[in-house]
Amino acid sequence: MKNQMWKIRTVSIIIIIITFSSCQFNQSIETDLITGAYSRGNGIGSDNVAIEINGKVEKRNEFIFGEKVNLIFNNISGLTYSEEKTYPGLAIHIVKNEKDTVLSSPNLLKSLDDGTDLSPLQLQANFTAALPYQNNEKYIVYVDIWDKKGDGKFTYELPFTVKENKLLNIESSGIEYSRIYLWNETLKQSVFDNNINSEHLFILIFDDVEGLVVRNEKVFPIFSIDIIDNDGGEILSSPNVLSDFENEGVDPKDLKAQMTAKITFSKGETNNPCRLIAKLKDKNSSKEINVTTELNIN
Repeated sequence: MKNQMWKIRTVSIIIIIITFSSCQFNQSIETDLITGAYSRGNGIGSDNVAIEINGKVEKRNEFIFGEKVNLIFNNISGLTYSEEKTYPGLAIHIVKNEKDTVLSSPNLLKSLDDGTDLSPLQLQANFTAALPYQNNEKYIVYVDIWDKKGDGKFTYELPFTVKENKLLNIESSGIEYSRIYLWNETLKQSVFDNNINSEHLFILIFDDVEGLVVRNEKVFPIFSIDIIDNDGGEILSSPNVLSDFENEGVDPKDLKAQMTAKITFSKGETNNPCRLIAKLKDKNSSKEINVTTELNIN
């Protein structure tokens, strides 16, 4: 898996058939007092806009680093019909601190240039909140919907902030890194809470590791990982995930790119909670990183 640091990805745009009698003209201004979201319809309207976070609709605008945010525009109305089709346009962009554009996708419905006969429409646009947060950065996501065959427009703005994923307790002594996180490879998303599915594949990921002692242009990391259940039983134990390189060392550039450890679970009952303990040590110094957390394996 490639490093996705400070990158966000626009995911799918979905159009769903919904039974609804279309309105010919819409003028509306709405503000959500909970999230601060603002929408304005001029010729185009939406019954409501839902914020879906990691597959669950929620009313919040503070996202954990790496969460998948999906903006759902329900029951789009007011689009011009031409030859029994409508021709919606959809764009999304995100601005940091009112000046820096960090995402710009001006035409998310390129595949619908020839129109769609689905009427009315539900439009969805989503992104991953993998954005800087250390300096209390503030963001606004802007979504524009327009009529390619008319003058109708609908605009939506959602201010939001990003906070640290606090699942892992990390203590570093002399080794630098940009990010350490637990990844659910089965769901293709970061892990945000302690309850995990034993049938899924997980990866503990270290990004941009630097600071180990270099000898003969190589570094010598020792990366151990253990998972122990509530009774002290050993669920997983690997004294050095990088044992193949323990003697010859690793190119520092390879270590900086990304270091990973796959985690799988065998079937059977588990005495929860379990303790995950991971340690990255420098073979030639006292430098190390310690990572711990509690997990409920279901």
